[in-house]
Amino acid sequence: MSRDPLWTLLAERALHTGQRITLSSGKVSSFYFDCKPVTLSAAGAPLVGDAFVKALDAVPGGVAAVGGLTHGADPIIGAVMLRAFAQGRALDGFYVRKQPKSHGTRRLIENPPPPGTRVVIVEDVVTSGKSALKAVEEARSAGCEVAGVIALVDRQDGGAATIRAHVPHYAALYSRDDFPQIETGAGALA
Repeated sequence: MSRDPLWTLLAERALHTGQRITLSSGKVSSFYFDCKPVTLSAAGAPLVGDAFVKALDAVPGGVAAVGGLTHGADPIIGAVMLRAFAQGRALDGFYVRKQPKSHGTRRLIENPPPPGTRVVIVEDVVTSGKSALKAVEEARSAGCEVAGVIALVDRQDGGAATIRAHVPHYAALYSRDDFPQIETGAGALA
């Protein structure tokens, strides 16, 4: 993995070890992935976009749009759209708010795809899978056909099984096992 420039950026800029971190689930962990320093960087965004575009090729039936729960998915969506376009592929993007906008359109989904559109939900880090499933649920409520979920990193904390129970395709570009600097058996401490 060390020759993979995206892995290197994740290892250097996203992975935090050696401290106790409280996760959104409330569990305490000995490691944490903060992918925004990678997905929002000039060096990382094109690598992320290319990796996700390649992963989309493995989704049966193709897709017309990518989306996810704001804020983790936002830079991934932009990178995927731009890199796909550079390769001659047209993909639209959308994001799901955690709660409807309180003014203006009062939308929960920004740039909602037309009903019947095949979409993939993207996620920066999968832990429990709840964030991805909220985006799946809202995309389905908008009439989309959710073809799958693709994550940048899977912490291997059970989220993959949860997601697979709800969508036909799940893939993670990297998992906890890809980072040997995380102690074997490390994870949720409480």
